[in-house]
Amino acid sequence: MENKQNRWHWLLICLFSLFVVASFSQQLLLIALLLLIVALIKGPGLLVWGAIYTFLISLFPPLGVVLTTIFFLLNLHLLTKSWRVNMVSSWFYLYPFVVSGMIYFLDWQQKWQLIIFWILGIVVLIFLLNKAYLVHRNVRQVAWTVLATPFEILLLALPKKITRKFKMRPEHKI
Repeated sequence: MENKQNRWHWLLICLFSLFVVASFSQQLLLIALLLLIVALIKGPGLLVWGAIYTFLISLFPPLGVVLTTIFFLLNLHLLTKSWRVNMVSSWFYLYPFVVSGMIYFLDWQQKWQLIIFWILGIVVLIFLLNKAYLVHRNVRQVAWTVLATPFEILLLALPKKITRKFKMRPEHKI
């Protein structure tokens, strides 16, 4: 069994602390930095798998429906299996934005208010992480999943096909 208090655990807690005490623009900058790091690590693998997928589908087009269905079901299974990690990810990113909003809109500028938000956030994060570690024994994988969440959301938001831009206009048809 892996030690739960390793460097990945503390990396998550330190990054969360930075998110909570950072201003809104600093939070966006931190997320952009995480996006860049994750894209540099995961991007080449995604390109290779995308090329393999495209090659297989070009050989046998009906295979695309089968592969897409399999990948969809695998993603659905992963989503239901790792709901605890998804809760950690949600808390990790949403809580600091809520704190920033409360500080900005309610004009809470006192240091003690920020410290209370910071302590509350860390206590809940540690509780959620410990619950996630009960099911997912690999702390590094939990940390990587949490850190890669903005990248995964960005991938979901990107358009899958750009058809309108490349459609031929009626006057250009042969």
